[in-house]
Amino acid sequence: MRPAAGEWYIGIELGDRWTQVSCYHPNVAEPETRSTVAGTEIFQIPTAICKRKATGKWCFGEEASRMAETGEGIYIDYLLGRALRKEVILLDKEYDSVDLMLVFLKKVLRIALPAKGVEAVTKCIFSIQEVTGELVALLRGISRRLGLKERQIIIQDHRESFYAYAVSQDPALWQYDVMLFSCDGEEIWQKQLICNKRTRPKIAEVEEVYLGKLPENVKEWDISFARLVQDAMSGRIVSSVYLIGSGFEGDWMKESLQVICRGKRAFQGKNLYTKGACYAGTLAVHQAQADTVYFCEYKTQEHILIKVTKGDEDYFYPLLEAGCNRHQIGKELRILLERDAVLELWIQRPGSKEARIEGLELPELPTEDTGRSRLSLSIYDGEEGRVLLKMRDIGWGELYPGSGREWEYEIG
Repeated sequence: MRPAAGEWYIGIELGDRWTQVSCYHPNVAEPETRSTVAGTEIFQIPTAICKRKATGKWCFGEEASRMAETGEGIYIDYLLGRALRKEVILLDKEYDSVDLMLVFLKKVLRIALPAKGVEAVTKCIFSIQEVTGELVALLRGISRRLGLKERQIIIQDHRESFYAYAVSQDPALWQYDVMLFSCDGEEIWQKQLICNKRTRPKIAEVEEVYLGKLPENVKEWDISFARLVQDAMSGRIVSSVYLIGSGFEGDWMKESLQVICRGKRAFQGKNLYTKGACYAGTLAVHQAQADTVYFCEYKTQEHILIKVTKGDEDYFYPLLEAGCNRHQIGKELRILLERDAVLELWIQRPGSKEARIEGLELPELPTEDTGRSRLSLSIYDGEEGRVLLKMRDIGWGELYPGSGREWEYEIG
């Protein structure tokens, strides 16, 4: 799926050790990964900054590494973990680690921004190892300080970035299962994309398993990895395989590549997650045209709709669509409720023609003479992944002031 005219997507793969950034817009055929050194493919940016001793200015990327090596600067690395722990860092004075993370991300964002700046970004997508409440709160707070609006940001994990990358390729490459093997150091992880072709849109999920470590003897890596791959693909029809991570560098894969490439396409690289983040942004914006919807533990699993009337016509208005990130739910609207003090929700799985109806009772709801009530509705994420719907009687102004009564329900 390509960006429409005027759209600009930024995908940031953010880790404690490394960060990568890509941008995707109508002028490029695929997401473009940016380097801190023009004309090079040095895409991995240390999640670190360096303060120059001479000028007191901050730098990052290759310049920061060089300053640290020569002793011309003071280097602070592993910024993400420090910011999560809210460390206070002592250099020439005390610094808040969250503030330093902000400085770093501001510099990362700058090399991928459109000419019109932050306001022209359609979506900025953060791809992280694991979605946690603490990390979501940190990134949302930093994003606001970067000038990004809530509607502009998406926070997802590497599994979703892999999904988005895979389904944005030639359909023949994900006709059946798609596998990704990652190797950093000696650990091998496997991700597997599975699409349910019986639903419309197709429901996609990514399974992740730890396969183990490569042997201490490097000469045994090829045979060992070939066996791991063979076992992982046993009984599966696999269309394509992706290899990512520094562990796959070098010329040690011979027999294992023969196993991987037998009857399928294989690809190797390092920037799949940052590109996948860009693709995820386009899929989110153009979900109505997408062939797939992605489900995982932090996604809503069902459409939640209310039946509304406009003129002489009835239609269903989506309060919440399946596939939304629970940790980023936030919606407010106002409705007129007629007759009964009950709000009916229609709840439906994607691809299903059936829906169940849940009635939310609003006890002691006062109505004006016409039997109508005016309510505000707020949908937001609660604790432990719950989705909450809060309603409040706001009335009709001075003529019929609202009672201010509130009702809250857990939905989905």
